[in-house]
Amino acid sequence: MKKSLKIPTLIGLIVLVIGLATGLFLINKTQLFKISANIEAVPKNIRVSNITDSNITVTWTTDVLSNGLVKWGESISSLSKIASDVTDEKNFVHSATITGIEPNSSLNFKINSNGKDYDNNGVTWQSKTLSAPITSATTNLASGLILSVDGTTPAKALIYLTINGVLVSGITSNEGSYVIPVTKYVSNIDPSIVTEISVTDGNQSTSQAVIYAEYLKSVPTIVIGKTYDFRTLSKKDVLSQPESSLTVPETILKSSRFEVSRSGIMPDSSIVNIDSIKEGEIINTTDPEFFGKAPKSSKLEIQVESELQTGTVVAGKNGDWKWSPPNDLEPGEHKVTLKWTDAAGILRTLTRTFIVQAAEGPAFESTPSATPLVTTAPTAAATTVPTITPETTVTPISTIAPTPETGSIVPTIGLFIMGIGILFSSFFIFSRSNV
Repeated sequence: MKKSLKIPTLIGLIVLVIGLATGLFLINKTQLFKISANIEAVPKNIRVSNITDSNITVTWTTDVLSNGLVKWGESISSLSKIASDVTDEKNFVHSATITGIEPNSSLNFKINSNGKDYDNNGVTWQSKTLSAPITSATTNLASGLILSVDGTTPAKALIYLTINGVLVSGITSNEGSYVIPVTKYVSNIDPSIVTEISVTDGNQSTSQAVIYAEYLKSVPTIVIGKTYDFRTLSKKDVLSQPESSLTVPETILKSSRFEVSRSGIMPDSSIVNIDSIKEGEIINTTDPEFFGKAPKSSKLEIQVESELQTGTVVAGKNGDWKWSPPNDLEPGEHKVTLKWTDAAGILRTLTRTFIVQAAEGPAFESTPSATPLVTTAPTAAATTVPTITPETTVTPISTIAPTPETGSIVPTIGLFIMGIGILFSSFFIFSRSNV
């Protein structure tokens, strides 16, 4: 009689499992349906910049490729005027300039993204033009290059400059370059004032940098995802196309893509690298030899830290170079830095960190000592098997047998009801989500 109760209990468990599995499937399907249905070109990061007495610029980003435009007007009830996105094709970053506005005028606008209008939570966005045009005794441009996270591909991105509390914006070309006439939007710029640079690409990745205003005309290359401090630049550095204070990854060395003007000389595309050691590598010698490749006859400065040792080498006819530090290195972490000037006169650096392993470190001889343990374990197991008496083996069987005594019909009914309940609840949630 007790054994027969196993069947309804098993049925109850099966119903419960089926109910749970069906419920999870339907709920997940509903969530996926909602996610796919909610993927829209919703404008994000809306910012107003480049404000003058007659125009403003509206910038935004979208999570999907989209076309966009700005609908605007002086009255909330009449947004009949259109400002087109500067990008001719679908993109993640967008910029539209509203022109022909009267001085000291308020205006309202909405953003149309992929054919759908968006506003600011039920109301239009608002802005106001200046009462008089911007005047400046000098003309100042901000120009530079933005690269994607791989350090080589030009990035399509929005660039924001904050100067004297005024927000100025621009958008990169398909080649990743930008030119922004900052004195058109900011008057009387002090050359020593710090300018904040913020970059946003279509993947919502950002970069930040600071630079003195006098060096905006030749901002060093910025790689998305990095943070820079260009305040260490001097006029001499700018004239020689300066290096960034940030050590760039090796991939960027393939082509710096730095340009002061469109007629500027592009750097040599040859790669300088260190082939003898990888980043974070552990070596077993205190007298390592570093070697690698570089353009033929190029001069390389090498230094090793923590205890500073320096040297200079010239790449051979085949581009090979090698160098060893004069003194042995102490065990621990070290850094080797390679410096050279490329064909465009840009000072480049390449850094690798590595670890010198102490000679007294543990030897790898513990395996033989482990061997007896492996052979001993089966022996011990073999000796314990004969010591088990028949009474010992029978005892577990007698303790397992009484398990069906919990075979009350109540748990079976409970499991059955729970399974049915979960099943019907899942269908209810699924049907409600599709209404």
